[in-house]
Amino acid sequence: MTNAAKQLVSAVPLSVREKLIQRLYNTTPPRTLCTNEDITKGRYRFGEIALDEYLHVQVNPKAIQYWLIFDIDDESAFSWEDNLLPAPNIIVSGPSISKLDKVEAQGGAHLLYAIQGVTTSLKGRRKPIAFLKYVNQAMRIKLGADEGYTGPLCKNPLHSHWKTTFLHAHEYSLNELNDFLHKPKREYGHGFDWNSVANSRNCYLFHQLRFIAYKRINYARENWRFEDWRKHLFEVAETLNNFAGFGLEKEYPMQYKELQSITQSVASWTWQKYFPNHNRGVAGTWLYQIPIQSTALAQREGARYTHQKRRETSEALLRQAISKLIDTGHKLTQKNIALETGLTRQTVAKYKQLIDDVKYAAPQGIRG
Repeated sequence: MTNAAKQLVSAVPLSVREKLIQRLYNTTPPRTLCTNEDITKGRYRFGEIALDEYLHVQVNPKAIQYWLIFDIDDESAFSWEDNLLPAPNIIVSGPSISKLDKVEAQGGAHLLYAIQGVTTSLKGRRKPIAFLKYVNQAMRIKLGADEGYTGPLCKNPLHSHWKTTFLHAHEYSLNELNDFLHKPKREYGHGFDWNSVANSRNCYLFHQLRFIAYKRINYARENWRFEDWRKHLFEVAETLNNFAGFGLEKEYPMQYKELQSITQSVASWTWQKYFPNHNRGVAGTWLYQIPIQSTALAQREGARYTHQKRRETSEALLRQAISKLIDTGHKLTQKNIALETGLTRQTVAKYKQLIDDVKYAAPQGIRG
């Protein structure tokens, strides 16, 4: 560890500081951009030398991004707390230095978030790069960070001139950061008067759950068993079991038995008595696709899909074989069809109805 790194003062456990310092040395390019003056200009130095001696340094390689960096004013250095965003890993603050080595009165801070590496070169995948840009821009807006800051240089966390605070060593995923940017929307019924609902967690969750069930019941009844439907609604109810900010008398989550009771009521009534007859197309309630909620359900859905595709393939082979046998004047027997398709006679026998339909439509001379 360098002398400059040893001079850093932090109130957090030493292990956190050591992990972040080691991460900076690992992620900084072997030949990196750095400067002691104007951050718009710089020179290339070895990564360890840059981290030891220069005020501003490039900690992200050109082809991959390990840090999200935000440039904000001193007065908003803790804006992540006000906007309910996760804490940055490193905060680097302090007044800048002019070309004449005079300390400027106006300073600022850089917030560094350690993220799982995302390849940003031309060889990188398009969707992760787009997701990275989206999360970066959304966090920049919520933090009130400088829109004009584009990097690649940032304040060197290991230089003794800056005041550096190491908060934690957790490495964020983009999905984890995105969860803090948008709260999931709740599905309400159109035109329903929520002001008339009793000031009760049970009532609010019951109405939220039933409106969701109305949209999904047709798909569930066509593809699932009742037990799958009930389990699905219970998992939906668990996601709705959060009443913070609703202004209710009780805002803490309900217990398991209460959720189970409400779920059973909604699941039973919709399954037995709710039969919407409208069909609005792909975006409508009849064809509303429900995300898979459990491993067992996913396996059943996969088995059903595989069976359907296998049957479609077999039928196509049978029709092709029957057409060929008719053209060549052979009889439509199960043995001939099996030899032509390569299927077993037992498999061909399962499609007896299909073969009989073709037999009755064929000329008298080629019937088996």
